[in-house]
Amino acid sequence: MRAGPFMRLGFVMAVLPALVLSGCVGSPGKIRKVDAPSEKELRSNWKNYHTYCLKSGYGVSWTGSAILFQVKGGKTIQKSADWQEVSDEKTALRCADFLRIPSPVMSLLGENDATFGYLIYEYRDAVSTAVIDANTISLYYIAFPKTGGP
Repeated sequence: MRAGPFMRLGFVMAVLPALVLSGCVGSPGKIRKVDAPSEKELRSNWKNYHTYCLKSGYGVSWTGSAILFQVKGGKTIQKSADWQEVSDEKTALRCADFLRIPSPVMSLLGENDATFGYLIYEYRDAVSTAVIDANTISLYYIAFPKTGGP
C-alpha cells in the first residue's frame, strides 16, 4: 500500500522543523553504520551503557520504536521525554525487539568523530543529531506513521 499525498506531506511537515532546529542549535552531528559492536553485543552488555528505550514504541507498531545505548562517561545525549531509561533485564530484552525493519547499528558521533552512543531504530523514521559542544549532542527522533497498526 502506497502512502497517500497527505501522509507524505505530514511526514515532511514533521521532519522539516526538526532539521531546521538542529541547524539552529549547533553543527550537525554524524550518524554512521557500524559493524561492531553488533546489536546482540549491545543488548547483552546494556548495563555498560546508559540505555534508553523509546516509550511510544511499546506494543504500538505504528508509532515507531528505538533503543539507544549512550556511552558512559562525560558524554551527554540530549533527547526528548519519550525515552525511558532501561533499568532491568526484562525491559532490556523487550525494548525495541518488535521493530518491523530495524536499522543496522548506527553510531552517534560528535566533534572530532567522538562516539556518544549507538542507536537501533525503525529505518523509516527520521533521525538527526546536532553537536552542542565537545561533550553534548542532541538527538532528534521523529517516528513516521506505519500502516497496518492497531
